[in-house]
Amino acid sequence: MKSISVYYGPKSGFEKLIPSSRKTLSELVAEHDAKNKVVTHKFKKDVEEPENEPISFEKEYIENLVAYSEAYAGIQESAVQSFVAILSGYSIENLYLQNPPIQIKQQLEQAFPGIIKERKYRYKNLEKKGFLKIHDTFSDNIIGQERVKERLLIALYPLMSNVTNRKPVVMMFYGNSGIGKTETAKFVSKILGQPLFRKQFSMFHSGEFQGYLFGGTHYQGSFARDLLERESNVILLDEFDKPHPVFHSAFYQLFDEGLFEDKNYRVELYNSIIICTSNYQSEAEIRQNLGDPIYYRFDKFIKFENLSEEALKTIISKKIETHYKSLSKQEKKVVDRGYIQAKLFENVSKLNNVRQISSIIEEYFGIQLVKSFLGGKDTHQSHRV
Repeated sequence: MKSISVYYGPKSGFEKLIPSSRKTLSELVAEHDAKNKVVTHKFKKDVEEPENEPISFEKEYIENLVAYSEAYAGIQESAVQSFVAILSGYSIENLYLQNPPIQIKQQLEQAFPGIIKERKYRYKNLEKKGFLKIHDTFSDNIIGQERVKERLLIALYPLMSNVTNRKPVVMMFYGNSGIGKTETAKFVSKILGQPLFRKQFSMFHSGEFQGYLFGGTHYQGSFARDLLERESNVILLDEFDKPHPVFHSAFYQLFDEGLFEDKNYRVELYNSIIICTSNYQSEAEIRQNLGDPIYYRFDKFIKFENLSEEALKTIISKKIETHYKSLSKQEKKVVDRGYIQAKLFENVSKLNNVRQISSIIEEYFGIQLVKSFLGGKDTHQSHRV
C-alpha cells in the first residue's frame, strides 16, 4: 500500500480530500461477501476435482479505496477485528478513511507504520470580528435578554486567545422555556458561519442513552461518532437535565479538557462552545439536582429572565412581519396585519414565550387566509387570545 489518509471530520470536508475515481468500502464488502458465497467446481474432462481443493483468486487492483463513516456500520464485528486481513486480499494503492473506529486505526498503525497521514477538519474559531458582531447584533436577534448578552460576552472572551488546544467554554443556559435559550445558541453558531450541532437529550431513555454515550457495538449510533461528523464548533445539549445524573460522568473529560472518548471513538473538541440548557430557575436548583461533580465543571451559568411586556410586543411585531413576508402577493392582499398585532397587544399579559406567540400568529394568519379562500364563509374557528 502506497498511502493511508485517516480523516476526522464531517463528510463535506472528506469529499474535498478524496479523488473522484475510487471504490468505496461498502462496494468492496458487498463484492467480498458475494465472492465468498461462490462455490466453484472444476472439471477435467469427466473427472471431478476434489471439492476441498483450494480456489485461488488473483488480487484485484484498487487504486483508491474510500471508507465513509457510515460504511463501518455495514460490516460485521469480526470484519472490524480483521480489517487489515480483509484488505490484504486486494492490491490497494491508496486508502482513505473517514472517522474510523479505534480498532481499525490501531490495526493500520501496526500493519503499515510510517505511511499513515492523519488529517482533521478545521473548525471555525471565534475571532475578534465575530465577537464584535455578537456584541453589535445580539439585541436585534434575541429580544429582552440584555443581561444575557453581557454574561455571554464575558464567557466567550477567552476563546479569542491564540491558544491552539484550549478547553471548551461550557455554559448552562437556564430559565423558563421559549424565552431565548436555544435561539441564542443558534445565533452564536450563525455568527461563526456554521450549522449548530444540537442534541435533544430529553428524547433518550436510560437504556439507549447508556449505549449512545459510552459506546456499544461499532455499528450502533453514538454521541462520539456524531461529534466527529459535526460541522460546527458550537454544540447545544438541549435539556441537559433530563437524563439521569449517573450519565454525567461521560462529560467530565469533555468539559475539563475538550476530549470525549467511548469504546470505539476519540474526539477532540478544542476551542469549542458547549451550551447546555435546562428549565431550572436558579443556580442553587441546578447544583442540587445535577450534583457538584458536573456543576463545578460549567464555566458560566447564564439566566434567561421572563420576557417583559415591552419585549413581548417587539417579538410580536417581528414575528408578524416575518410571517407576512413568507406569503404570496395574493395572500398578502387578504391578511390584515394591523388587526392581528392589535389583538395580540391587547392580550399581551396572557402571553409567556416566543413559541406561544409564533403559534398564535400562525393561527391568526391561517384563519384569515382560509376565510378568504372560502369566499368569506365562517370557518367556525375561534382565536386563542
